[in-house]
Amino acid sequence: MNLLIVDDEVVTTEVLKEQIDRKKIPIRQIFVAYNAAMARECLEHQKIDIVLCDIEMPKESGLELLEWIRKRNKEIEFLFLTSHEKFEYAFGAVKNGAANYLLKPLDMPTINHALYVVTEKICKKRQMSLAEEYWSHGKRKVEADFWRSVLRGDLGNEEKEIQMEIERYGLGLEKEKRYTLVLIRVRKEAVFAEIQNTSLNQFILDNILAETFTRNLKMENVIHWEDNGEYYICAVSDMEGNEVKRRGEEVCSLLNQFYANPIYVGYISDEGTIVELGNICRGILAYDRKHMHDEGKLLIFAEITGEQHTLENVLDAKFIFSCLEKGERVKLLEYLQKMVAEVKRRDTSLANIQYFQMDFLQIIGVYLHKQGMDLEILFEDSNYVDIQKESLTSELSMIRWNAYVVNKIFDSIKSREKSDNMVEILVDYIRQHYEENITRNTLAEMVHFSPEYVGKTFKKQTGSSINDYVNQLRIEEAKRLLKGTDNKVIDIALMVGFENMPYFSSVFKKYTGCSPAEYKKIYG
Repeated sequence: MNLLIVDDEVVTTEVLKEQIDRKKIPIRQIFVAYNAAMARECLEHQKIDIVLCDIEMPKESGLELLEWIRKRNKEIEFLFLTSHEKFEYAFGAVKNGAANYLLKPLDMPTINHALYVVTEKICKKRQMSLAEEYWSHGKRKVEADFWRSVLRGDLGNEEKEIQMEIERYGLGLEKEKRYTLVLIRVRKEAVFAEIQNTSLNQFILDNILAETFTRNLKMENVIHWEDNGEYYICAVSDMEGNEVKRRGEEVCSLLNQFYANPIYVGYISDEGTIVELGNICRGILAYDRKHMHDEGKLLIFAEITGEQHTLENVLDAKFIFSCLEKGERVKLLEYLQKMVAEVKRRDTSLANIQYFQMDFLQIIGVYLHKQGMDLEILFEDSNYVDIQKESLTSELSMIRWNAYVVNKIFDSIKSREKSDNMVEILVDYIRQHYEENITRNTLAEMVHFSPEYVGKTFKKQTGSSINDYVNQLRIEEAKRLLKGTDNKVIDIALMVGFENMPYFSSVFKKYTGCSPAEYKKIYG
């Protein structure tokens, strides 16, 4: 604790400063001022806990200094020193909450005792304040856990069990009181993009919802959790239902001031008692999992759960085939974007969105089959699964899925055409250079494809691996030379590209059924 001594007598301040028993009294630092102006300057810039002040000073008295302190709500204990037992002094001191009123001449044991009593008072007050803070924080946490249990259904739907839980923790909640749920599905990538600021952003969200939808800023009434990769935050509002609905647009506007498109959708429920809230919450979550709402608005749940429409096929297969055959990529993407909006306009259920996807993939599958290809080009793509899963979260994600599929199809067809040409180039090269050291890596570098892709494509189109194809050409040329020349077998092996005789003999026998020497003897 810090002490400020205020007295216009320098000798008095020095005596006090030296003779205060700092072994028994927990004073960390002592400051000195010789008038009220100096004291105010010190109080403005230092953390002062106790002021030991003379009442009678030039220009401004100690009482006036105390009044100045109280007007600023500073938590400071005040002890007065005075040479006069005037009633107005004592009355002013008591009126403004002075801790003691000590008479001069100085009696250090009395002053030390008075300071000891004041420091004990401050310590106890701080301990009480800390205990109250811990209790308040603990009570808020308990209440937040209670609401989480209610919303998740952990307490069941029995009124008796919920009432026992309320009484057990002394929450003081009325079971008959009606509440409104405001449940929001948050875009994690917008709100929690920076991992280091996760706690701060969580506090901002909680604070905004508590301030908007609860009386007296009840942070404990705001609960958040993750479900199936989706992030939800829910406010248990103790306001009137109509007031909650009125504030719905306000909270969306407020959230948009902090983040860019922070929410997919929010739902405002009908009013319900504590016992009913669990079923209400689960009903909203079940609906949300099966529908696509991504306009960033708070919707009145009762108004969007009416009759749903069964969607027929909306895609024009002939138009899609025409775009694919003519290579009209942009035209096809624009068409699909319009169709996604139309599907969502008719019915937001994910079942219909998935039906749209299946219909489109079926059309694509038919087209690919005509091209001698199939949908494996999508399903073998490691990125496709994530994109497909994400596609059901929003209209924009669905459009991205369409774009990914269309681009994949166009690029695969183009790649295949390029692959056909690639194999022709490779076959021509091999026929002219078969006697050289030809490897898959060498050929891949030449056509700028990966070795794996070159090997797979070459075999698919020729029926032979690159190594077999090269060896076949070499053996055919070796057979010609064995029949038509007097060259030695070892020389012929080297001429057609084999580096040693054993390997040449092994490969030759594999393709002809006899050794090179036997072949030369028969046909040479």
